[in-house]
Amino acid sequence: MRIAHILSSILLLLVASDAFGACAPIRLGYVDQHRPPFAVGTGRAVPAAPGATLDLVREIGASQGCAVIGVRLPPMRLRKALQSGAIDAMLMDADSADAAEFALPQASRGEPDPARALPMFTMVYVHAQDKIAAERDPAAWFAGHTLGVNNGASLAGKLRALGIRIDDGAHDTARNLEKLIRRRLDGYAATVVAPDNMDQAVAAKFGDKLARLDKPLRMQHFWLAFTRAYHVQNRAAVEAMWDWVGVHGHRRFVALARQYEHVK
Repeated sequence: MRIAHILSSILLLLVASDAFGACAPIRLGYVDQHRPPFAVGTGRAVPAAPGATLDLVREIGASQGCAVIGVRLPPMRLRKALQSGAIDAMLMDADSADAAEFALPQASRGEPDPARALPMFTMVYVHAQDKIAAERDPAAWFAGHTLGVNNGASLAGKLRALGIRIDDGAHDTARNLEKLIRRRLDGYAATVVAPDNMDQAVAAKFGDKLARLDKPLRMQHFWLAFTRAYHVQNRAAVEAMWDWVGVHGHRRFVALARQYEHVK
């Protein structure tokens, strides 16, 4: 009877675990560069306070009882790592072609579902003394000017396709803002979780020398993309995590990014 009771208890635990959506640990790929608020520190080591990206995905995973392991990689290697299965997931500025290659939440026509994504805003900082109207369309202005973008950002190719002159030689926000203040750039495009996300930090360092245009250069969505193999093996948990993103993701990402505003 005791053995039967033990076996019954184990079965109940397994059923309960499945009900809560427990899944295999998620190897999340994210950049190995210091890009606060999204990533803190450089190299492969994952610090105790790793940045808003890993913090957020850990919350997403925890909603289904799934552990998340940070794997830091150079930006240009992230997509290849997901293609090869070296990582299980990454936050991706995806399109319909990506939905055919990776596991993404899909809308009715098969395209990535914006209702289960993280909205992001690409805001542009310029020289205040250039007196560009804050409401000016940044895409029109930068057709004839040089715009800085972080090295390795998928954004660079998308903006070049619009005919914008891009300089993506600098690795991070700090270097790009220094290039901007030295007049090596006409503007810097930063992707943020809320339009005013960087205003306080920029003002603290540069005072009134730089200004932000009101209109986003681009409004895009980032999805939590998985390998197809991971999705097949953990389908219920992954689908529930995408649903969690749709309900809580943006609010939590904004809050987590705010916690790293002091990091330079």
